[in-house]
Amino acid sequence: MSENPEDRLAAIDLVILDLDGTLYSSTATTLGAVERAVNDLNDRHGLGFARPTDELILAGVGLTRREFAAKVFPELPARYHEEIDELVWHWERELVRNGRGSLFPGAVDALESLSSDGRLLAVATNAGRGYMNHILDYFDIRRYFAEARCAGQEGTRDKADLIALILDGLAVAPDRSVMVGDRQSDIDAARRAGTRAIGCTWGFASGTELAQADRLIDRFGELPDAVRALG
Repeated sequence: MSENPEDRLAAIDLVILDLDGTLYSSTATTLGAVERAVNDLNDRHGLGFARPTDELILAGVGLTRREFAAKVFPELPARYHEEIDELVWHWERELVRNGRGSLFPGAVDALESLSSDGRLLAVATNAGRGYMNHILDYFDIRRYFAEARCAGQEGTRDKADLIALILDGLAVAPDRSVMVGDRQSDIDAARRAGTRAIGCTWGFASGTELAQADRLIDRFGELPDAVRALG
């Protein structure tokens, strides 16, 4: 039986990666930054605000900076949200410089392999611009990416909008693209933007959060083959 050309999936020309929990291991820096930020805020204003639990802090990873402050510090008056956000970012940057953060094992080799295959690479993250740029530059990986977009710069509240901006900027069709992420929000954003999705089990996802992904991978080194298998 001959194959119907319309039944074949399009080859992947563009691989879009999430940052925290997918490309960059931010657990140590995020937990440490929040603890130091809370201490600083309390010292500045004579407050007795308690440090959020690890579970609550990590549940906020992947949200926009404004959403992160509201979720992680639900009892903190809104007038302090901008200040705590700036303090968290300050300490994240310092902890990265002190060697507390890292790329996930195999990340650079996978980026090299995907580039060698002739695929475009991009970053889509709900992080702020300063944070995104710091990670890309500190770990010397900006050179791999044709585009790097973040909610903090674009003012978006939905990662699907970031994906759409990347697709438009690089003139790549959605069905020739894949979003790679570690949260259900990444998979949902890919669906809304019309791209395929690969879920990374090494990040912040729990349970069946990534069940709707086209493929799941357990190690970064599996990513090039997973992309090849999509089309």
